[in-house]
Amino acid sequence: MKILLYPLSVLFRIGVFFRNFLYNAGIFKTKILDPKVISVGNLSAGGTGKTPFVELITEYLLKKNKFVVVVSKGYKREYDDIKVVEVGFTNRQHELNTENMGDESLMLLENLSQIETGRGLLVVGDDKTKAAKFAASKFKPEIIIIDDGFQHRKLYRDFDILIINPDSPGGLIPAGKMREPRGNYKRADILVINNKFDKTPVNENYKNKPKVICSYTFEGLLNFENSSPAGFEGESATVFCGIGEPLSFRTLIEDLGIKIDEFITFPDHHAFSNDDILKILSIFKTKGSKYILTTQKDFIRISYSELVLSAKSENSYKNILYNYPLYYAKIKMQIDQNSELLFKDIDNLLSTE
Repeated sequence: MKILLYPLSVLFRIGVFFRNFLYNAGIFKTKILDPKVISVGNLSAGGTGKTPFVELITEYLLKKNKFVVVVSKGYKREYDDIKVVEVGFTNRQHELNTENMGDESLMLLENLSQIETGRGLLVVGDDKTKAAKFAASKFKPEIIIIDDGFQHRKLYRDFDILIINPDSPGGLIPAGKMREPRGNYKRADILVINNKFDKTPVNENYKNKPKVICSYTFEGLLNFENSSPAGFEGESATVFCGIGEPLSFRTLIEDLGIKIDEFITFPDHHAFSNDDILKILSIFKTKGSKYILTTQKDFIRISYSELVLSAKSENSYKNILYNYPLYYAKIKMQIDQNSELLFKDIDNLLSTE
């Protein structure tokens, strides 16, 4: 199948080359905003850890008492209007759901909700330039962070962060997962090598670019009540996920000493159907697993869906949340090497305001 798609990848490469050439030559203009703009992006389609890294630098800036706006597309949401939510909003009345915000946006809000310093806004919009312009003029933040902005060259950025997975497969879309050729890393100001859960990390050699080395750290298993299981090592689980790099999640579960009875994968940002939930529950019962495990992003897609929040009676979504041992793995990104390079650049950026 990939061989058949290769000619389309060649056309895609030509299109990417000319688009970048037109921006580099100044023929295509970029929009410059008053606030400083940081872009966090990647070269491949999904699975590199952009949103956890956005969370990391947003937390850093909020703790420095800055006013930060995060602009996100809200991928696969069902509405195209601009949504604005204050960081710290707890969503107790379920005004927000994945259909109007997207899964990663809600995950970001949830993970930043306990920070009490600074001021943060999440602005979700299909057109990131339009959303960023709106945020700059309406709220006048000190800094704007663009989640998944490396290819969004219409908007000028003061600091370009590129996240790279050492094991990302080659090949351009649609034959592969790459949005741009690997050599385009040179456009970035700094590289973040995300080793995820790899015990033998690979620090790739990208010449003449400062590099920050990151990985994921496991913080625990949680359910809808924010409770953890009494114990999980040596227990069995039915595991499912719909993320860009599912094997990294499988590695985490195996490293926790959990026996995987069945590992079920779905496409990234998958909208779970009733049949999907019933399939997961059927496998759980057939295998006799102790737990059902998933990622935080998948858990949010289920628990913050209108199918759960607006349901007047019991349904399969509520059933798996409230009546089964469904837990998600809470992880956080950490910097293992060269954190001073990243934060020095960010601090210097703020000092030039």
